[in-house]
Amino acid sequence: MVRVTPEELARTGASGPAAAELRAYIARGLRKALASHRLREEDIEDFTQDAIVRIIEKLHTFRGDSRFTTWAMAVAIRGALGALRTRRYRERLRDDGVEVSEMATARPKAWEDPTRPIERQRLHAELYRAVRERLTDRQRCAVLSELEGAPSGEIAERLGINRNALYKLHHDARVKLRAAILDAGFSEEEVRNELHLESEES
Repeated sequence: MVRVTPEELARTGASGPAAAELRAYIARGLRKALASHRLREEDIEDFTQDAIVRIIEKLHTFRGDSRFTTWAMAVAIRGALGALRTRRYRERLRDDGVEVSEMATARPKAWEDPTRPIERQRLHAELYRAVRERLTDRQRCAVLSELEGAPSGEIAERLGINRNALYKLHHDARVKLRAAILDAGFSEEEVRNELHLESEES
């Protein structure tokens, strides 16, 4: 059983015994959570190391609403999934020669899966309609590029804005999309899950 505490991790840092124990726990968790991605062991090692750094940086956001290790694992998984999206995005640009501007006008691949339940397909259809009809061009570019895995830095550079401005674009876009799919009869939980509005400790 892992007994690492945020206080101990903050005191001993990334090279201390608490980080070593947490590193082993996270590596095991990532292997299980990302098994379907068929990752190499070096990927797990890289994602685990990145997670330790990110967790230490985010320690001040841990509010104690869940076990520390549960929160830390959630941070690690989100970080790994983000890295995998970025990798897929860059591979697609390299293989297909696709520009960010083109990706920001296409329906995201995640919303085209015909094997998803009908209700999920309907939700994605409503989302895509709202993206086309309710968002500004810049908001549309920011949201769809993010869904395709484009790194925030690259989206901001493409739009000629800084990260704070990009954050506001995403926030304003999500407010509009949230209203649209609530109007279409979907639940608050479905809105949160689809628009990634989870809290830091979820």
